[in-house]
Amino acid sequence: MSSFVDQLLAKHHSVYTESITHPLTNELCQGTLPDYKLFTYLTQDLKFFQVGLNLFGKTLALCDDAKAAITLENLVELKLKVPRMLQEDSITLPQVQSYIDLLNYLVFECNSYVEVITFMYVMEEVYLGWANYHLEKGTIPKDLAYKYHEWIILHSGEAFTGWVQFLKNEVNRVVTTEDAKKKSEQIFLQTLTLEIDFFGACYDYSEDSQ
Repeated sequence: MSSFVDQLLAKHHSVYTESITHPLTNELCQGTLPDYKLFTYLTQDLKFFQVGLNLFGKTLALCDDAKAAITLENLVELKLKVPRMLQEDSITLPQVQSYIDLLNYLVFECNSYVEVITFMYVMEEVYLGWANYHLEKGTIPKDLAYKYHEWIILHSGEAFTGWVQFLKNEVNRVVTTEDAKKKSEQIFLQTLTLEIDFFGACYDYSEDSQ
């Protein structure tokens, strides 16, 4: 019998596929994403940095399993070593703000480990998904420029795959009731939609559109 997460991925296959095959990530992996779109994407991605750290801490606080908590604690310590490079004066796209609003809800209002860990899983699964999609298809050029290549390396490989598998296992571990299944599926779909909207907003952005 397939796991709960596998059932969600199968049930919402079309939405998940859309999230990992967006033109932005397709062009990033193929080395054809224009610099201004790459810059917009990276600048907007940094908007999540601080609240993302807070979410790691919240996830650790809610975790009810000692072994899993150790894994989460190790990731929190690693994230804290990443230098903060936020551009405070840059605009925040509306779709990005919607995503940040969900993060703030999870950090400051939500006390459901089911919701928090599901969000964490989906967020990371999308990034592993788009990287692996192109790695498996062999559509990444061998001479791909560093500015693209490093972003792919960061979201693929044994370590990142293991992290995503850990999050998936945690979702499967804690989703044991019908109420938990409903909460998990709701945040699963909401996060996928926000990821798609985030990619789309960065891809379509131009100063003329403001």
